[in-house]
Amino acid sequence: MRIKIAEAGIDNEILKQRCEEMAQWHGLLMSDDKTHLGANFKGWVKLPETIDEKLVDDIINTAEKIKEKCTLFIVVGIGGSFLGAQAVIDAFNGSREGWPEIVFAGFNMNGAYINKLKKRIARESVCMCVISKSGRTVEPLLSYAVFKELIFGKYGYKEARKRIYVITDETKGDLRPEAFENQFKSFNIPEDIGGRYSVLTAVGLLPIAVAGHDIRKLLDGAHDMQLSDWSAGSELVPYGAVRTLLQEEGKFLELFEYFEGNLRYFGEWLKQLFGETEGKDGKGAYPACLFFSRDLHSIGQFLQQGRQMFFETMIRIDKRNDDVIIPWPAGYPYAGKTMEQINGCAEEGVIRAHIKAGIPVNEIHIDELNEFTLGQMIYFFEMSAALSAYVMGLNPFDQPGVEAYKTEMKRLIEDLKVSR
Repeated sequence: MRIKIAEAGIDNEILKQRCEEMAQWHGLLMSDDKTHLGANFKGWVKLPETIDEKLVDDIINTAEKIKEKCTLFIVVGIGGSFLGAQAVIDAFNGSREGWPEIVFAGFNMNGAYINKLKKRIARESVCMCVISKSGRTVEPLLSYAVFKELIFGKYGYKEARKRIYVITDETKGDLRPEAFENQFKSFNIPEDIGGRYSVLTAVGLLPIAVAGHDIRKLLDGAHDMQLSDWSAGSELVPYGAVRTLLQEEGKFLELFEYFEGNLRYFGEWLKQLFGETEGKDGKGAYPACLFFSRDLHSIGQFLQQGRQMFFETMIRIDKRNDDVIIPWPAGYPYAGKTMEQINGCAEEGVIRAHIKAGIPVNEIHIDELNEFTLGQMIYFFEMSAALSAYVMGLNPFDQPGVEAYKTEMKRLIEDLKVSR
């Protein structure tokens, strides 16, 4: 991974001081200190090197058994319970050949979407995994109830209990006793890891493994990034430092951009990671994601000449192996070249044009898109988000604002009449 930070006119001495501050926070995060802000939820920082190899084996073996049973694997969860897994699976264009298709549910309460999946359950061979720490989050709870009833009705109790998997808190929550009573195969969500930092736990690893992707290489990439240089003078720390200094200059919107369409759900994962990590106490940059060239033809005008309230973080893949030669009917100067060559020109052209317009542009380069480099990116952005929040004086690992809509929604639900 190579990182080029924005040329934003930030004083070098101020940037150096911010990098030193972030490096100090990194040292505290990696320490055994349990007294600092958010210390009870830093289990993810050493996870790539401390994860139990027996757990990894168990996840891989379970994925193989699921592969033998079904062609469709429904993952029920919301937020961090599905975004990380979907980001990785989508990055590789879905499941590998011969492995179950992964579909996600429990992230909305749209009747049409649920009915569509109900029809698929009726005609396909299905397994399901429900992911929830408490077991009481409304969106996944409702989808789980609907699909569980269908699966029990289709297969009967004896077979259905072999097709339902649970990932939840080890001791607490509504799903733990249900998993025990029905003898569902289950995995634990570590108590010291929050949802948006959980993609490298069973929460993300099981769906990714069921899709046929190499979770060991994913963990290896994350481990490589964990052991990388996070000192003040490193290549890694300045990204987080610059993004916090830009916010102090009034740049309150971070646009994550990519010319690789398979990164669209990685962008969605980044939105939750940064939005929940630093969006509190009136602070934080609003995270958004843009897929180019598509979005250049809708929002590109604003980016080039609109209100300068944002900075950009471009994720660039240097080697793309899947390519197409442009036929001669396309004419000069395109014919005979490849789509990715032209894509690369568009990518570089956008960066040059935006820099000339005075827009701060960070560049995150990875050699190619695979499990190892995706593991590197996951850990890099997790650490960068946490360090950014710390230098803002925030707890990176709570999300008290999420409860506000839930409280109002529950009051309204209690007033609804029961449908017969």
